Amino acid sequence: MSNDLISPELNAKVKKNLLRIFFFTVIMLFAGLTSAYLVYRGSSFWVHITLPDGFLYGTIAILISSLFLILTVYAIKREKMVVVKVSLAGALLSGLLFGYYQFAGFQFLIDSGNKLVGPIIEHSGRYGNIFTMSYEGKSLSFENDQFYWKGEPISDDLHHKINEFGEALMVNARKGKNHFEFDNYGSGFMLYYNDEPMTYSNNKLYLKDKEIESKQLRQVYEFGDNLAHDRGDFIMDGKYGEDFTILYGGEELEYENRTFYLNGKELSPKLMSDLNGAANTSSSFIYVFTGMHLLHWIGGIIALLVVFIKGLGNRYTKSNYLGITLASNYWHFLGILWLYLYGFLIFIH
Repeated sequence: MSNDLISPELNAKVKKNLLRIFFFTVIMLFAGLTSAYLVYRGSSFWVHITLPDGFLYGTIAILISSLFLILTVYAIKREKMVVVKVSLAGALLSGLLFGYYQFAGFQFLIDSGNKLVGPIIEHSGRYGNIFTMSYEGKSLSFENDQFYWKGEPISDDLHHKINEFGEALMVNARKGKNHFEFDNYGSGFMLYYNDEPMTYSNNKLYLKDKEIESKQLRQVYEFGDNLAHDRGDFIMDGKYGEDFTILYGGEELEYENRTFYLNGKELSPKLMSDLNGAANTSSSFIYVFTGMHLLHWIGGIIALLVVFIKGLGNRYTKSNYLGITLASNYWHFLGILWLYLYGFLIFIH
């Protein structure tokens, strides 16, 4: 049926009802996701991650965008077309800013070692699991997320050198060839593979006078990655207790001397085994929540762009601004949905 045969009132009613059906569908989708989150959260080990500041700034941006749209409707009813154009531009720009801060939040999560799919405990690059190091002939030990040298916590300068050494291991091993460039290897840092010293000659690493194999090269990369990013036991960057914590059954685990405690007692071998095999499901849910919302944000940005272009062309009047109404309702819904998700992650996560 042609739109010309439908009255404006009926056309508006149909479009608004279709939008309401869409809202209900999205609400049910996210209700299912958050319900699944609660089920998984109480079933096993769970990582509490400090949320990125980008999510907070994005929240402010989407609220400002909604305020601009409220101003747009107010102005169109009073035929203040200059205000309509300016407020639509403000809504579009602040809406785009929300997307920018969302991606900045994703980048922070990625840089912090929080992956879409990944374990909680990092085994392959764990200090002391396969590799240890010495510096100037004295061994380095690792306890409580802290390196020790000569029985004392390392200096900031040595910490920086460890990061640089890890970066050199990671960058060179990533190429898949046994070719490294080190300064003062042996007299500075030296690697030990299962307590066997790894020697260095002609830009190559050797173990028991043989070139390291591809498996050992991959292990060197994983170890270097951890050193470069200050990871001792966890795949996540940061300090335990500040940037993230691990919970079991809603109770926060204590971590000291590379040992976990629950209610003052060391984790049993069974629970420790479960933790070693546990995935960082919390991180996965954060990506799914925010990623799904971002997909709907793309639709919102397209709608804002369309009404902005039409607004510049004076296509809306006091008696005909259905497009602005629909776009505004959709955007306000996105804002409310984001506030729900952000609040959920703050207070439930």
